Amino acid sequence: MMEAILNDLRHGLRRLRRAPGFTFTALVTLALGIGATTAIFTLTYQVVLRSMPVDHPEQLYKVGKEIECCVDGGLQGHWRIFSYDLYRTLRDHTPGIDGMAAVQAGNITIGVRRKSDTAAQPLEARAISGNYFSVLGVKPFAGRLLTPDDDKEGAPPVAVISHAIWQSKFNSDPTLVGSSVTFTGHPFTIVGITAKGFLGDRNSADPAGVWIPLAEEPILEPERKLYILPQSHWLDILVRIRDPRSVPAVQSAMQVELLRWIRANRGAATHDSEADIAKQTTELAPASDGINNLRDEYEKSLTMLQLIAAFVLVIACANLANLMLVRGVARRQELSVRSALGASRSRLVREMLVESITLAIFGGALGLFVAYAGVKAILAIVMRGVSVNPLSASPSLPVLLFALAVSAITGVLFGIAPALLASRLDPADALRGANRTTGNVSGLQRALVILQAALSVALVSTSGLLILSLQRLQQQDFRFETHGRLIAFTDLQSAGYQYEQLDGLYRRIDQTFAAIPNLSDTSYATYSPMSYNNWGTGIAIHGGDPNAQLNASYTSVSPRFFDAVGTRVLQGRVFTESDTATSTHVAVVNQTFVKKFLNGKQPIGLHFGPDPSMTGEYEIVGVVDDSKYGDPSRPTNPMFFTPMAQTTNFETIDAPAVMREQAIKGERFKHYASNLIVRYQGDPAEATAQVRKALARIDSNIPIRQLTTYDEQVGNYFTRQTLVVRLTAIFGVLALILASIGLYGVTAYSVARRIPEIGLRMALGADRASVVRLILKGAATQIAIGLAIGVPAALIAGHLLQSQLYQVTGYNPRTILAACAALILSAVVASVMPARRASAVEPMQALRTE
Repeated sequence: MMEAILNDLRHGLRRLRRAPGFTFTALVTLALGIGATTAIFTLTYQVVLRSMPVDHPEQLYKVGKEIECCVDGGLQGHWRIFSYDLYRTLRDHTPGIDGMAAVQAGNITIGVRRKSDTAAQPLEARAISGNYFSVLGVKPFAGRLLTPDDDKEGAPPVAVISHAIWQSKFNSDPTLVGSSVTFTGHPFTIVGITAKGFLGDRNSADPAGVWIPLAEEPILEPERKLYILPQSHWLDILVRIRDPRSVPAVQSAMQVELLRWIRANRGAATHDSEADIAKQTTELAPASDGINNLRDEYEKSLTMLQLIAAFVLVIACANLANLMLVRGVARRQELSVRSALGASRSRLVREMLVESITLAIFGGALGLFVAYAGVKAILAIVMRGVSVNPLSASPSLPVLLFALAVSAITGVLFGIAPALLASRLDPADALRGANRTTGNVSGLQRALVILQAALSVALVSTSGLLILSLQRLQQQDFRFETHGRLIAFTDLQSAGYQYEQLDGLYRRIDQTFAAIPNLSDTSYATYSPMSYNNWGTGIAIHGGDPNAQLNASYTSVSPRFFDAVGTRVLQGRVFTESDTATSTHVAVVNQTFVKKFLNGKQPIGLHFGPDPSMTGEYEIVGVVDDSKYGDPSRPTNPMFFTPMAQTTNFETIDAPAVMREQAIKGERFKHYASNLIVRYQGDPAEATAQVRKALARIDSNIPIRQLTTYDEQVGNYFTRQTLVVRLTAIFGVLALILASIGLYGVTAYSVARRIPEIGLRMALGADRASVVRLILKGAATQIAIGLAIGVPAALIAGHLLQSQLYQVTGYNPRTILAACAALILSAVVASVMPARRASAVEPMQALRTE
């Protein structure tokens, strides 16, 4: 059998070599279909399916699923983020686990400097428990990893870095392990480098590559010191459980400990009822892939793209099946003769099936190259400006196996039917002569063309919906100006600034930038519009219901901030230099704040505060427009702004001392401006250079994590949507092209088969126009049926896509009509050429072929 298959393979390769047109068309069609599917699977595997490179990742679980809280504490409902005190309680009192580790949910930006460095370079660090690496099962590349002894107060400050950071930021220096490096002005000893490929528990772009013990967090974040605050929830928890059957018992035990801890740490002024506490829950979720930020962001889009790519593959396979059918029918006389000479039907089927599988395997190999190029182009868009990319364009073993499986299945499924049809012959046909039968296109071939047309309409319509949605999203009124503005992302804490030094620094910033002629309206803020940040707090309105649960976003800003970002002032005034630390504490609110909380009252002069005991803390002096600060596809949050020069005193709130201390630290921390906004005139590159030079003159230790125009900053918000739209449009165009090729092939084959019939018709008086109409009628019938199936399919696709659309309904007649028009136009182009060829047939020459 093996020898026979090898003979069939050799014969198949010879036949393919002798038919270069057929071979080229089939391979290109398959390469595009398999390449598109493999490219999306490559990303899906790395973002959604790939496990962390640790020991037995299937034994890892994370505590909680969705984040519903921030570091300010309070009840979360479904708990996923925890304080150090709560983590320690769960770790020490939860039976049935094989280890529990904690890791900081966010990052700490640190300024890293070695003795030979002239300036500090910014790096992202993450605080972890001392047992983090042992619970995960990570091995060192060099040196050692952190241990519980390192995670004790008073222990020497040590750190571990990733292999990727060691290569990219420290030039693979072999002397780094054991050396002392300054982190934000504090000496740390680098004790080890993690194994190659381990980037932490986060699957995210530019993951943090420096790990420090939790006990060292107060050294690097002196204004927050989350480590010592029992109500500051800032940690994710990972648990190792060897026996999956014990997961429900562990989850129940953690639930009991959580409620016990909440009751023990409930303050008299928290207003949390026993009924509210009883509703608090947490759960264990599989974490073989870690805490996967990329999956959370891209999973829905990748799933949709995988389905779209699968449709393209089906269209490509339909083309292959049509080509194989045409090729099989063209060999009817040869196959009839071989059958008459004794060849069995199974022998003929096997031969054609081997040829189909060979084509599919070669198409799959070419598809891998297409996939590699496609993934590389995608990553160039998504990971632009990233120094450590967790994703790779190179196909891994699962991707290779996927491509091989898709190729083999394609060859078998779409090769078996043509092989069976072509081998269903009567040996007497060989004696009668195959060319004497006029025949028509088979029903299977028509069905394949109809399938291609239907899928093409659905894909093009889907692409149109996404394009319209992205246009609405990008062209909406963000209620602030982006043109002519620069935004710099800095970290003043990593530069070593204490809270008491900030006022002096801000004065130097104002004076330095005021002297630069092309720059104006320099301002700074805790965060600014669409800067990937959000701070939230509960508030209480003076004279309002003290038990009302009101929550608002907030930020501290400098004078001229609203001019810098171009937000309109609707009532009252904004902040000025007269709003100082000793003047009346004031606030500016947005329109949504007024509509949601003030019940139609005139806002100017009203008071509110961050606590029911401080409702007179802020006097509203102005109302500004609802600028977009978060996701532009979601409604604007109620928001208030306070002057950077003013600090709220939480010493008087009715709360335990620990909570007062937490509130005070949070208030001081928000005065560390992370965004610097500047208006510029002229060339943005020149303005960018001026901003860099100005910050270097002020303090060369201030790290600039990013400096870009505000237009680019806003554009970065739509990277994912733009990528999905582009890929969907590419797949839609590809589907149209493949469907047109399929229709052209079937129509051309029909014309070739009907030449004698056409010649007879013309000999009997038919004119060329009637012949063209005859051919176009057959193609139009297939397209009409394809449209009849494709339009409902497009409506279903639009309904399923509705959750990902912005101000666009899934039942959009414009996109469906455009998709139908595009298919009809491509069908006309594909059909006209064979129809003209048919009309050019000479009657006598056609009759001689008989």
